Amino acid sequence: MNADEKAIFDYLKACPRTFISGREIARKVWGKPRYEEDRYWAVPILAAMVTRNWLETDCAGCFRIKPEERKKNKLRRHVSPQILRILKSSGKTFDSIVIENDDEDTLTHIPASKTLYPTGGRSNL
Repeated sequence: MNADEKAIFDYLKACPRTFISGREIARKVWGKPRYEEDRYWAVPILAAMVTRNWLETDCAGCFRIKPEERKKNKLRRHVSPQILRILKSSGKTFDSIVIENDDEDTLTHIPASKTLYPTGGRSNL
């Protein structure tokens, strides 16, 4: 990656979800003197970055950093530590379920004797 590509990439990194026109990129990246000298200096660099799959374009010809593809695991669910303890002690095998151990010391437990409403169980609404 040369200096122009790095400067463009750093500029686009500031707003990764927004498409920005090539004209604005050419004006903002290296400043007004270079833009006045050659208004289209960024066009070949942006085209090369698109072919390398670093950037993507929209139908208007604006550019942004290509977002990373995220693999969404639809089977992943958050389970409370109490339910996790019950599942582990049941003796059954859960081969298709990934169980991650978290530090239970960091969790705060509310004793059952405490009430949520200090005014005798009624809310003041």
